[in-house]
Amino acid sequence: MSGWTEEGLARAWRALARQEAGEDWRFVRLTGIGAVSVEAGCHFPLGLEALIVSFPGSWSANPARLPEGKGFDVVPIEGQTVFAGRTAIALVRRPEGSPDMFAIMVVDVLRVLEVAASPANRDVIEAFLERVREWQAFMARTHRPLSSDAQIGLLGELWMLRLLTDTSLGAGALDCWQGPLRAAQDFHVRSGAIEVKSTVRTGSFLARINSIEQLDGDRAPIFLCAFRFEENTDGISLVDLVSALRKRFSQAGVQRGFEALLMVMGYLEEHAPLYGRTLTLKDAKAFHSEGDMPRLTRAALPAAVRSAAYVLDLDALEVPSIGVPELLNAYGLD
Repeated sequence: MSGWTEEGLARAWRALARQEAGEDWRFVRLTGIGAVSVEAGCHFPLGLEALIVSFPGSWSANPARLPEGKGFDVVPIEGQTVFAGRTAIALVRRPEGSPDMFAIMVVDVLRVLEVAASPANRDVIEAFLERVREWQAFMARTHRPLSSDAQIGLLGELWMLRLLTDTSLGAGALDCWQGPLRAAQDFHVRSGAIEVKSTVRTGSFLARINSIEQLDGDRAPIFLCAFRFEENTDGISLVDLVSALRKRFSQAGVQRGFEALLMVMGYLEEHAPLYGRTLTLKDAKAFHSEGDMPRLTRAALPAAVRSAAYVLDLDALEVPSIGVPELLNAYGLD
């Protein structure tokens, strides 16, 4: 399933969009994840895109227990021969819901299922529904302008995204930007990962590490990249950087995916006039998360510690750092 993309799902939905013989549903199997079966579907009469996840056995899918929110509905499917003997739950885009956002949400939910589906049991259903609830909560909340810290954080991630697009990855760098999809690190580059931290503050560079896995995950190598910006009238604003990346991704035909990821990050065009502060990059360095690099590691923590967040003073680190060119070289990029 890890090979599926928003574009691949869109192709499957387009193939299902023509209603035949007054049917309510059309389905096409996408894959199996353990004992979980995954189908793309189209719900008529409106021809709305859907993802159907079915689990072995019977589970009382009381509609009152299913998540509710904006953008898409969560409904049980009953009476369909293809799901006989199984519990089938559909995510169906609402007419007012963004197709691009729905596709990105579907891919994220499927990634969660990959992790949870072995062995298949009712915990898989709960993991599935919990992720759906998180997306419903995101889509239902009122989106306020980004805070100053959130603007700097997004600017740093987009700065890294632009750096990656300047390499042999080209527009394919967009697929590396996994932070909006709740990955442990901001970027997954080949087998490794990059976590980006940004600041405009003077004094110590304090970076909040949001989980144990952020600097101690399964990917390798993992680098923590620190960007320090400063205000400068000759610099670039968040709006400028978004516009430059829109142009690149539009030329490559992937602008819709970029726009959806921006929405997930809370960047809305209606707030753009508030994001005019211009900045320049004062310093950039990256730390390899290995060896003597100070961090929490799963192996060194008691099993009873299930999660943790902490703050690193990056200026106090006594381990070597590298520059951006060396960072990119570490992933074989040129």
